Amino acid sequence: MAYLPTHSDAADHVCLTVRSAPGQLRIVGVWQALGQHASHARRSHIHCSGKRNFDELTVTLDSVSPAELGDIMLLLNAQPWVIAASVTE
Repeated sequence: MAYLPTHSDAADHVCLTVRSAPGQLRIVGVWQALGQHASHARRSHIHCSGKRNFDELTVTLDSVSPAELGDIMLLLNAQPWVIAASVTE
């Protein structure tokens, strides 16, 4: 399941969150999916929740268009280790 912001401000600052089962998060895989847009990363945060039974990586990106985010989301959601990938503003 993925949410992509649709208004014009979405390209300025978004957070991409990728969630996986505990111990299954592929950090290198996330950065590979970002491809040329990895240089637009401004911050990242990893969270492991034992209570909720997931690991997640959130990357804050600047200046990535909704179309490019859509391509990144397709790549991530096609990975067998990804439970969910989402984009928020």
